[in-house]
This record gives sequence, C-alpha cells and structure tokens, in this order.
Amino acid sequence: MPASRKRHISVSLALALLTVPLLAAAEPATARPAPPRAERVATELPVVTPHLACEDLAGVDVSTEIGAGMGVTSAALATAGAGYQVCDVRGVIAPQIQFQVQLPTRTYRQRYLQAGCGGLCGTLAVNVQAAAGCAPVTDGAFATASNNQGHVGGGSADGVFGTDPQLRVDFAYRADHVTALTAKALIARFYGQPPRYSYFDGCSQGGHEGLTEAQRYPDDFDGILAGAPASITTELNTFNQPWLARVDFDAAGKAILPASKLPALHAAVMDRCDRLDGLVDGQLDDPRRCDFDPAGIACRGADTPNCLTAAQVTVVRKIYSGAVDGRGQHLYPGGQAYGSELAWAGWFIPQDADAPQSSTIAWRIGNAWVKYLAFTQNPPLSSTLNDIAFDRATFERVRQLSGLYDAIDPDLTDFRRSGGKLVLWHGWSDQAIPATGTVAYYQAVSDRMGGLAATQSFARLFMFPGMYHCAGGTGPSSFDLLTGLVNWVETGTAPTSVVAAKVDGGAVTRTRPVFPYPLVARYDGSGSTDDAANFVPVPPERPSDDHVPWMGRFDGTRR
Repeated sequence: MPASRKRHISVSLALALLTVPLLAAAEPATARPAPPRAERVATELPVVTPHLACEDLAGVDVSTEIGAGMGVTSAALATAGAGYQVCDVRGVIAPQIQFQVQLPTRTYRQRYLQAGCGGLCGTLAVNVQAAAGCAPVTDGAFATASNNQGHVGGGSADGVFGTDPQLRVDFAYRADHVTALTAKALIARFYGQPPRYSYFDGCSQGGHEGLTEAQRYPDDFDGILAGAPASITTELNTFNQPWLARVDFDAAGKAILPASKLPALHAAVMDRCDRLDGLVDGQLDDPRRCDFDPAGIACRGADTPNCLTAAQVTVVRKIYSGAVDGRGQHLYPGGQAYGSELAWAGWFIPQDADAPQSSTIAWRIGNAWVKYLAFTQNPPLSSTLNDIAFDRATFERVRQLSGLYDAIDPDLTDFRRSGGKLVLWHGWSDQAIPATGTVAYYQAVSDRMGGLAATQSFARLFMFPGMYHCAGGTGPSSFDLLTGLVNWVETGTAPTSVVAAKVDGGAVTRTRPVFPYPLVARYDGSGSTDDAANFVPVPPERPSDDHVPWMGRFDGTRR
C-alpha cells in the first residue's frame, strides 16, 4: 500500500484489520522519519483588529460583567510566541486571582484559548500544552490567558493558601471560571466583539481544570483539551503521592532503592514485556498486559547494580501496586505502570542516594497537601505526610472535601448539550499521575453517557505509549491535539488520529500514530517501524475491563 494511502486509513476499518500480522521484533529503520506535517485549522476566520489602544485597557473595569471585583494592574504592548505583537494585560480578581491576558494586535482570528497551570500553581504563565506546531498558537491567531489558580505561592508545591477557605474554593474551581469571564469581557472591549470560539488547554493540574470546567461550567468553553488530569485530586495527593514519597525510605530515612538501579529494572521489564504488542521497539503499547515480577532480578549473591535486594524487591512491588490499605484495596485507582521506571528518579526515588525524602517532588506536593488542603480542619503544623494512615477511616475523612476538589463527575450531559467537545490524553508511563485513573474515569463517562460510541461523539481519549508526565519519555511525546480539537468544534470533524514524534537532540527519530482509545496502532508489516505511515488502527487484542476497583467512586457530589 502506498504511504499516501496508509496515512488516510479510516478508523472505521479497524475491525477489518485484525488479520494484519505481528512481528516479533522491530525491523531496523531504513530512513529517519520526517517530522509530523503540521495540520491546519479547517476554517481560517478573518483577522479582527482592536477598537481600543492597548493602554486604554488599563482603566477598564469588567466587574459587573463577571460578578466579582476585579482590576487591571497593567496593559502594555509586548512580543509573544514567534514574535507577534500583543497587548499584555495583567490584573487581579478578588481576592487573589492574578490573571494574564494576551491580545494580538494584528493577527487575532476570533478565537480565545485559556491555559491551565501545574502542581498547586500559585504563579502566573501562559503555557499551551499538546500543541506542537499548532499554527494558531505560533502565528498569534488566539487571544490567550491564564491565572495563578487563585493564590500567590512560593512555587508549585506551596500549599499554605489552604489555610484560607476562600482560596481553597478558588483553587478548586472558581479561578478558571472567573478568568474565562474576565478574558472574554476584555476581548469584547478591545476588539468590539466577543470571541467566536473559546478553548481550554491544560495538563496535570491544568487537565483537572479542564475537566472541572466541563463539569461545573459547561458553557465556558466550546472545546477542552485535558491532559494527564489530576482530576481525582483528593485521593491522588492524600494517598498516592504520600505512598510514593514514603515507600523507598527506611526507618532511618535512607533510600532503599537507589536511582542507579532504575536502568537495570527498566531493562528487565522491557525484556519481559516489550514484545507483547508485537514489536520489540522500546515501548509498551499497554503496560497493563505486562506480568513482570521484580523477584526475577533478585540478587542471588552479592548486591550489584543489575540486581535487586530483597528489600528493594518489596519496594518495587509496592510502587507498582500503588496506595492500598491493609486489605489490599486501592485508595487511588492504580499504581505505577510497567515501563515508567526511568521516570521515577526525582519524583519519588531520590536522585542522590543520600538525599532526604523531602528532595522528591512527591514529598513536596503530598506534604503540602496533607498539611494544608486534605482535611476540613488542618492538622498541627508539625505534621507531615508520614502521619497519613492508608486506611478506610482516613479515606472517609478526606472524602469530605472530594466534592470540592475532585473533577470526577461522569455526567457530561450539559457539556454535550451545549455542543462542547472534549479531548482527553495521557501518557501510559506517567510517573506523577497513574494513567489508569484517567482510563477508569473515561469508562465511567461511557457508562453514564450511553456507551463508547455515544461518548466518542463529543469526548475522545488518546493514550500515548512510553510517555511520561505531560512530556518526554521512551515513546513519542511531541504532538498537536489542539488543531484537531479546533477542527472538531468548528467543522464537526472528530479527530481520528494524531501523529506523535520522538525528538532526540533536536532530531525526530520516530513517529507513531495514536488513535482514539481503545484502538491501538499496529505495524502493517512493511517499511520502517519508526514511520507513522506504516501503522494502522486496530482494536486491542485483549480488550480490558476499565472498571478499575478502588475505594472511591466516580460521581457528581459537589461542594
């Protein structure tokens, strides 16, 4: 089949492709793959120019329009993106929501894009995710905005704001809603008309924000791109992060499994499971199919860099398991994925074997959460995440606030009714937020919204093999889902695939297509396995049950 035809195989043909033969090993690449061709938006809307001078926005008050006190603190011309000019507007919405809106002066094409933040936020930056090569982003067609999620912080792991109940609410859901109202009001003043289409794009906490918007404020955005969402927020930060932060340290506070052993562990996992998807290519298309047991590389004699001691085997098993109570019931849906081992260093395995628990990201985020955000009444300031008990009693205590923080309502009826389109995405090797939680949520949505076909009419999930948290990994992790979302919203053409690139040293070394879950990419038997053109969509060989058992449930309880 010519490569040009391969690129346009319809997903509707997936069932007919089950007979495509699998290969035991990847065929050597014969040529370096070309970078993914940039997709264009289907409709080029006309450029709209400003009706006001940029400095005039400094005196604009849209408090009445948004129903909250606000003020613009600065409005000045600046350069953004690839060099286009914007009116950069900064301001505050009471009590502490800092916002930034960038309004192109010569290139605006009637679209608004709001970006999410990461971790516990607290700082201000416009960071667009999953949009590599997206033309409207690079050429200044979007008016863009973001916020600090309602509080001023000392970094993305600063949870002190949780001492103030209002700031908890702003972080949980209010900040993005009032920022959307503010940005749209400023756009209407500046250009003399509101945006024609509005979009949201975020990963991690930003993905959580996108789902919160779809569930609580279904009319704010026409399209939402939510990556690696920290949507099961309460349970993720109260149990998953503390579990990871504690599992590798002994009673004396010394690391049991050093980062230096992670390459050998990862190699053993790949040796066991890489071929399960038909190709030995350094990535696992679905880590849940892997049955690796770390005891297989247990030291038979002296401790060496290529084996695990008995204590280290126990640690690794607990990492793969994820947070469980004494009966083995999950407090969060899933644990670390097989194939994610190289990403553990820094997140919960200290980079330096002699470094303390507090050197890891899981410690910093988990500790801030349990001290300032997990409970209706904060514990003593002397408490740490080491005081958290992994049991049902603690689970029920923190569930009192899950209706405030969590974005796990599977009923997206209002969002669908408003015409909204949702694109979810997650990396299978995410070391920060287990991807199984997103898959389980998507299953809950499908159950509630009438099945997979009905759900895919407005919400689609893309799972990226080998990808870490929001970026990077052993598999291709550079891609543009935003353009596909724009086309879906504006023309009704749903995204049937996205080509992801693996970039090493600035060069593209592999491209692979990713299809709407649960479809997977299968090599068609000809050409380089590093070229996306040589893969087709097929249903999984072994369909999985995505009703992940855990102590919680996906519901719409809110505070």
